[in-house]
Amino acid sequence: MRYRLTAIALFMALAACIAAACGDIGISATTPGPPSGIKGNVILGPTCAVQGDPGSFNPVPEACLTPYAAQMVVLDDENKVVAHIQSSGDGTFQVDVAPGDYIVTPATTDSYPIAQPVSVTVVPGQYVTVQINYDTGIR
Repeated sequence: MRYRLTAIALFMALAACIAAACGDIGISATTPGPPSGIKGNVILGPTCAVQGDPGSFNPVPEACLTPYAAQMVVLDDENKVVAHIQSSGDGTFQVDVAPGDYIVTPATTDSYPIAQPVSVTVVPGQYVTVQINYDTGIR
C-alpha cells in the first residue's frame, strides 16, 4: 500500500511539473485577422489611333484598350518598396499588404508605355480595387 501511495504521489508531482513547464511554450494565442491588400487590373491603351489631343478628355474606345502584363511596385508612406507586383496576361493582380496608405507605381521608368502612380488606402480585412492605366502614346 505504501508503495502505491508513493507511486501516485510521484506521478502527481511529475504531471504538475510537466503542466508547469508546458504552460507557456511561446505560441501566441491571438488569431490573425483576415488578409488585406490591393487588387485590380492593368489596361494598355490606346492600341489604335484615336481622335483628340493628348491630355484631352475624350474617352478611348473600348476596342482600343487591352489588358496588360506589367511590373509594378507598392510604396509605403515613406516611399519604401513593400511589394512587387506582376500583373498576369489578362491584366489582373493581387498583393497582400497590411492596412495603410500606399502608392502603386510602375517598376520601370521607360518612356512608353507609361502609367501614373495611383494612391490607395488599405483598410483591415479588405482589398482595395484599382485600375492602372498604361498610355501607349498612340493618338
